[in-house]
Order: sequence, then C-alpha cells, then structure tokens
Amino acid sequence: MKKLFLMGFVALGLASCVSDKEVAPQTQDQKYAAAFENLVGGKINANVNWGFDNQQVAVINEEGKFVGMRAANVNGNEWANYIDVPTALTDDQKAAVRDWFQTHRNHKGGASVNWSDFFVEQVYKGGTNPTEACPEAYDAANGSTGIVGSAHMDKLTVGFANEHINNFNNGDNKNYNGFTLMQNSTTSECFGYITSESSEQKNNKFIIVAGDEIDESVAGMYFVGFDFESTGNNPNQQIAADGYYSDWIVRIAPGFYKNARRIMVEDLIANDLSQIDKSDWDFNDAVFDVAFLTTTTWDPTVGQWGANVEKVTETIITLWAAGGTKSLTIDGKEVHELFGQPVSTMINTNANGGVDGLTPVIFRVSNPAEPNANLIPVKVGSQVLDAPEGKAPQKVEVSTSTRWMKERQIITSGYASFATYATQNTPKNWYETVTDASVLY
Repeated sequence: MKKLFLMGFVALGLASCVSDKEVAPQTQDQKYAAAFENLVGGKINANVNWGFDNQQVAVINEEGKFVGMRAANVNGNEWANYIDVPTALTDDQKAAVRDWFQTHRNHKGGASVNWSDFFVEQVYKGGTNPTEACPEAYDAANGSTGIVGSAHMDKLTVGFANEHINNFNNGDNKNYNGFTLMQNSTTSECFGYITSESSEQKNNKFIIVAGDEIDESVAGMYFVGFDFESTGNNPNQQIAADGYYSDWIVRIAPGFYKNARRIMVEDLIANDLSQIDKSDWDFNDAVFDVAFLTTTTWDPTVGQWGANVEKVTETIITLWAAGGTKSLTIDGKEVHELFGQPVSTMINTNANGGVDGLTPVIFRVSNPAEPNANLIPVKVGSQVLDAPEGKAPQKVEVSTSTRWMKERQIITSGYASFATYATQNTPKNWYETVTDASVLY
C-alpha cells in the first residue's frame, strides 16, 4: 500500500511537470513567429535571409575626384555613374518659374524639404548691373527705385555653416547643364547669398516654393527664390528688400543613389500580439532606401591631396514612408520627426487621417561594420527590429522599384509570392511579381 502511494505521488509529479510545460507562456518572439507563420501559411525556411546580402558599394575612382564629406561636387562627368541626375529644365519651364516669382510679392513660401544630398540648378538671376530696371522691383506706391540688386549677389550658400554652392558665382552656372551636386549638406536650415559690395551674408531672404503651386509643368519640383537686400554701413550701398523673391532663383532636386536597396519595416513585435490580425501585416511602418559609397577625403590643413588622404565609407538613407504610430528610429533618428510630423501621424501610406504626398527625406547615418542594411539599427522604443536568417522578420530588403503596401493592406495581397519565399526561399525576386496593384502605394 505504501509502495502504491509513492508511485502515485511520482506519477502525479510527472503529470504536473508536463502540464507546466504545456501552459508555459510564450515569449514575444515566439508569439511573433507564430503569427507570421500563420500569415505565410507554414514554417519559415531555415535559409531565407529576407534579401539582406552585402550591398554593392559605389567606389569613386582612385584619383579622388569625388569629394564626399561636406562640399559641392562639381565633377558632373562622374555623377551619372552613381546617382540619378535630374533632367534639366526647359526654357519654357524656367520662364514659367521666373514669371511666378516676379508676380507674387511678399509670398511666404512654406515648402519644406529635408535632404542631405541634392542638386542645385540655375533658373534665373537678375540684371547684370545695379541700375537695370526690372518690373518686379518697381512699386510706385512705396517709392521703389527699380534698382536690380541681384548684380551684387555673387556667392550662393546653403545651411548655417554657409557652405558654398560652387559654380554659381555671379549667378552664372554653365557647367553640367547648370547643375551642382551637394553631398552631406542640408536643405532643412537655410539658403543664402553674399553681397559683393558690402560682403554681407544673408540667410533670411529666401523662400522655398513647391512647383505644384507655380505651374503644372514643374509639379513635383522645388524652387528657392532670393530677395536682394544690402544693409551695409555705406548709405550708397544700402538697398531695401522689395518683397519679390525673384532676384535669384534656383531649383533644388533630391539626390537618389543608383546602388541603393529598399527596406520595408513591420513594427508588430512591439504590439500586443494576442490582438493582431492579418491586416496588420503591411510592412510599411517605415520604408527607406540604403546606399553605400566610398569617398575620398584629405587633410585641409595641407591642401587638397597634400597629405593624409583616406577613404571613407558613407551610408545614405532615403526615407519614403512612416506608416506606424509608434516612435520608430533609424540609427537614432525618429522617422516622423524627419518628415516634420508628430509620431501619431502615418505618412505616405494612404492611411485614414494620415498625410500623403510628402517628399522623401535624405540623411546620413553611421556606417555599419559591413555594407549590409540589416546592421543599421532600427528600433521601436528599445525594441530592435531585426531580420534574422530563417526566423520571422521585422523588415525585408527589396529593390528600390518596389512599391510598399497601403495602410492595413496585407503584404501577401499585393505580393502573393512573399508567402512562398518565406516558406521555400524562392522566388528571391518575389517583390517583382505584383498580385494586386490597387493595394500598393
């Protein structure tokens, strides 16, 4: 009897252990994996890497013509090798832009773009001497003299560091179809000019205007206009601003790198996974392109190529969309803030209550150990969004021609081959076969 009791106790203990194991709570990763496998209809293939191979690195020639740290790159004969060069404006387009700026006085501008890499194209600069009359400068009501001050605008600059935009001195840029490429610079601070007579730097006499406001022929473009002003100590050199930002007009255009790859991010891992459904799998909580390039720098204290020449790898991000409502960062930079929007706003995903049509943001981040976009830290709060090989991903890498999902549209509804790729590791180019274009942004 005693023996039977003891055996029963042991059996009860074993049963208890089995029961505890069966009801042990799943980790968040396990819940996420189970939900993802439900999405794709099977187990994840052990060899699938979600597209994250080491990327091509654009290496500039050994002569070091490419200056990639923080300067104007005027080597236009090389641009097309690694970056998409915009199509130059036609004479008719330039005329339409000039006419708009010359007929809109005291316009506040208001367009905003945030690019570290961009092109500047000459559109128009005023008269060649300070006494040339110009209709936009004349206003009988306030006694304007009609003097064209743009003849004294000799140096075009960008940012509070007053970086020189080369080839625009005197407003005459005939090189490379009138373009200059700026790299690792900024459009989010200011544009300015230096007046030759008083050597003043003016950073507050510009506006940025979207081409959609000007004419349909330049829709989608952006233009910077300047209003000349001279406030030097010499009374003969003092010219008041007249309210027309037409004394100097340039176009700015984003720099998109050819060797980039697109990353589409899903932040569900940071959610309550017991309440999600398949419509949450849209992989548009952040959409950004990653390009790697190697540039050459030198020690400015000894002159160009004088000494201490070194190669530096750069990582450029082009942010296209932010479809989440959580604070999501790319290498510490919050995606909604980069667009100038609150975290609660969904951007460029066709979301109810969201904002669409915002221009992409271009910025630089620190370089990962290898040219692999999966190594660039993407986080929601402290939660790292990863794409481990053979496991449920929080991001995937595709070609830059890939369209991302509209809000609350399942990725498998737009790309049915995604499920096959997840479970069978083929086809590698699942993103090139569109099932339903209507659910894509």
